[in-house]
Amino acid sequence: MNIEPKIIDKKSLRLLGCVFYGDPFHSAKEWTMEKEIGKTGQRFMFLSKKYSVLLEKINAQHGVAYEIQIEPEEYKNTKKYYIFVGIEVKNYEEVPMEMFVKILPKTNYVMFTTKGRDFSEGEYVFKKWLPNSSFEQAYPYIIQAYDRKRFKALDDEESEID
Repeated sequence: MNIEPKIIDKKSLRLLGCVFYGDPFHSAKEWTMEKEIGKTGQRFMFLSKKYSVLLEKINAQHGVAYEIQIEPEEYKNTKKYYIFVGIEVKNYEEVPMEMFVKILPKTNYVMFTTKGRDFSEGEYVFKKWLPNSSFEQAYPYIIQAYDRKRFKALDDEESEID
């Protein structure tokens, strides 16, 4: 993991994608495509191909795919949260019926990069780095960005996730 984060100033994201709500690990405990996050990503990929002409029309940005994990107020009691998988769009006037638009607020972001199968970045960021930094979490979500130039597969040791 890149221990030194990159600070991204005042960015807002407009995303188009698919949503899951619940416990994403109820069907598979490991980081696999069989868990709900993987299934949501597969559904998004299917719909992206199905609506490829429309996505080009609304200026979809295909270079980076996003996974947003949003913790609602009841998360601590239910352990259920929202998973949004999608891509950035500039225009969202026409949206496929099976897809959703999510607009993330304009805020500063702290970006860490992890490589290979090191999925411990969340624990490091929230238990060690954040409490010792001058930052605080402004909103109850985290973003994982999968740049197609640097991410190949979950089991690829050279893949990078921001």
